[in-house]
Amino acid sequence: MAALQGKGPADFTPAERAAIAFAEEMTRDDGVSEATFAELRKHFDERAIVEIAAVTACFNYTNRFNTALDMELTVYPKPLS
Repeated sequence: MAALQGKGPADFTPAERAAIAFAEEMTRDDGVSEATFAELRKHFDERAIVEIAAVTACFNYTNRFNTALDMELTVYPKPLS
């Protein structure tokens, strides 16, 4: 998580960076730029892009739903090894 927020080391592939940029724009902006789409298309076919968009949309929906209802995050204890 720290790497996604620019607070830690990140060793993402170019494809992963393109997917992250797409998801971030989709989440923060009203749309996704042509430049971001062009970079995404270098690494993923249309089917994969739809899947990335669907997963991003589902998580955005879940986050907004939980925020609107002031849901508390469930923290599970680490399993004993």
